[in-house]
Amino acid sequence: MVAAPALLSVRALAVGLLIASCLTHASAQPAPGPPETKVVYLVSHGWHVGLAVARADVSPRVWPEVAEARGRFVEIGWGDGAYYPAPEATVGMGLRAAVSSEFSVLHVAAFDPAPAEFFAGAPVVRVPLSAAGFEALTRFIHAHYEYGADGRPVVVAPGRYGDARFYRATGRYRLFDNSNTWAAKALHAAGCPIDPATITAGSVVRQAKELETVGCR
Repeated sequence: MVAAPALLSVRALAVGLLIASCLTHASAQPAPGPPETKVVYLVSHGWHVGLAVARADVSPRVWPEVAEARGRFVEIGWGDGAYYPAPEATVGMGLRAAVSSEFSVLHVAAFDPAPAEFFAGAPVVRVPLSAAGFEALTRFIHAHYEYGADGRPVVVAPGRYGDARFYRATGRYRLFDNSNTWAAKALHAAGCPIDPATITAGSVVRQAKELETVGCR
């Protein structure tokens, strides 16, 4: 028969082994990772900016038109329907766009190299977004397509580079509601602390650079 002190020691040892086993099992569990993030690239073209995303990150459920883009990345810009697609835009066309724009367009361009490589020499700002923020961004883009009687997006003209097209878009272009304002609104919709009334490319780029390390949402 085991003496009481010895019995207590055995029980204490068993409890200790059980606790150690639990701690070892707990420590073996993978630590929770950081929240899922996706990236939007702000591309400066001098007087206006565009937004680029990885096509694989886009849900066709949210932005079904992206299926027409043939490339690893897709860049989107918004602007006046006459000035933006014009092969040789004039100052007069720019003034008319600012005060009496008749319709707007989306420029959707697909390409394979990374944005910083494809737009070499142009400022490209990488802004991390949460998964929810990225979905909100792509939903904002999708909402700016106009559709024809056949229910398909209306192609206005060939695009400028890559596999690109100009699509007729919703919204009216104005001096204080221009392509840079559109990009700022898109980032704001994604949860970025950016002024949605921003009208210059430089200001959008500056605000986006402040988000490169902290991201949005």
